[in-house]
Formats: sequence, C-alpha cells, structure tokens
Amino acid sequence: MNLGLLSANHDIDREHWLGGTAFDRVEVEIGPGSCGYLIAAARRAPRCLHVGIEIHAPSLDRVRLAPSLPANLRLIDGDGGWIVRHLLAPASIDAFHVYFPDPWWKKRHQKRRVFQSDFCEALARTLVPGGAVHVVTDVVPLFAEIRGRMEEAGFRVEPWERDENDPACSSYERKYRRQGRHFELGLFRNP
Repeated sequence: MNLGLLSANHDIDREHWLGGTAFDRVEVEIGPGSCGYLIAAARRAPRCLHVGIEIHAPSLDRVRLAPSLPANLRLIDGDGGWIVRHLLAPASIDAFHVYFPDPWWKKRHQKRRVFQSDFCEALARTLVPGGAVHVVTDVVPLFAEIRGRMEEAGFRVEPWERDENDPACSSYERKYRRQGRHFELGLFRNP
C-alpha cells in the first residue's frame, strides 16, 4: 500500500482511507500474523475497510500469495505501535483489534510490549469518538496491565464476549480454544 508523503502536517486521515470508496468504516488490526481474523472480518463486513499492520513482513508476504483476498483488505508491513503513535491522524479509525499481543516475558524486554502508556494515548487520539479497541490475551497479568493503561488513557471498559464459533478469529485463538485455555477479553471504548 502506498501511504504517500508523510509528515507532521500530512498524517493518514479518514479521507486517505475512505475517499473515493464505498467503505464507511476503517478498522485496524495490529499484528494480524497470518490474517485469519482480518480476512474473515473483511468478508463478513464488505463496507468496512480492514487494515492489518504487521511487523513480521514474511507473514504478510504469505497472505498476499493467497487467491482472492477481499477487496476491502489492506496490508501494511510495519511496526503497528509506531504507525499508530506517529502516522495516524486524530479521529481517523473506527476500531482497533489487538489479539494475543506478545507478552515479552523477560523483565528487560517488557518495554517492547505494545500497550505502553504512549500507545494507549495514541489509540485514544486516533479513534473516532465512541470508537473501540478490542483486545484478547491468554496472559492474565498482561491483561491487567493493559486494562490499567487503557483506563489511564481515558477509555471505558465494556463487557465483551466473542462467539467461540465465530470464524473471524486468529490462529492463536483457534489453537488456544482447542487447548481449553482461559482468555481475557477487553472492549475499551473511547469516550
């Protein structure tokens, strides 16, 4: 995807995503991996533009080889946290999805976790009023940390349950459901 010339005065805004299209929403998944959720969601909601931002380029390279990807799917190679913090315009995204973010277990690596305070603040800035961030993890302490940071950034926590038979889920979610793991789910609403 060509993001065009970017500077502090030329962020990626809603017009960039939706201008000249029949799409009426923009939803972004950070770290889609093999894009299981993203592709199924794009097929289910054809009037929504679904964007995946993945730091591991080979994952998206494999997805791009698949036949007949949905026309409302865009894939971007890059660091999703950096893109949200530095390139997305205010009130430009309707929803974010972050499923099974890397927990970075070692203490010295925890600064690499995507849900740092500045990332949560950037999510609030780039979401439209009433927009949502959907989070799923199987790591209870990580979810508590995410929840605390999202609330500090001004998000309201709302109840959210995913249908376990929903085909729009990540490969991790399918695998972990088969293993009977417990998930922490969060829907964080931007006021």
